[in-house]
Amino acid sequence: MHHDDITRYRLELDVLERDGALSNRRAIDLLRSEFALALNASYLMGLSAGDIEVGFISRCTPQEGVARYAVVLELVERAPAMTDEEIGELLHREFQRAQNAAHFWRVCRDDFRVTLVARERAGTHAELRAA
Repeated sequence: MHHDDITRYRLELDVLERDGALSNRRAIDLLRSEFALALNASYLMGLSAGDIEVGFISRCTPQEGVARYAVVLELVERAPAMTDEEIGELLHREFQRAQNAAHFWRVCRDDFRVTLVARERAGTHAELRAA
């Protein structure tokens, strides 16, 4: 990936967790594993012209049984001229396709909500790693 072409998506995933008793570390590792499986099966590729890297992930539980994951995806956009609203709709469709194929089922009991919090061009590869 040429660093000038990288776009960073900051997402929030609101998830009704299958196992709310997992520690933050285990829950994040499980979500990262599910991302890897979905990406290996070519889901979410409507977003990117190349590989998608899953960067930072954090988890909080604003209410019992529901978790909010903050996720950073780094990618080269397939359609950089799309608006943030169009990208938000595409994210929803791409995650829905992955969920329909049973990806992320180990994390959640039902479909989850994906929100695009920010979309920004990454300055350099070193800056990406520091995020």
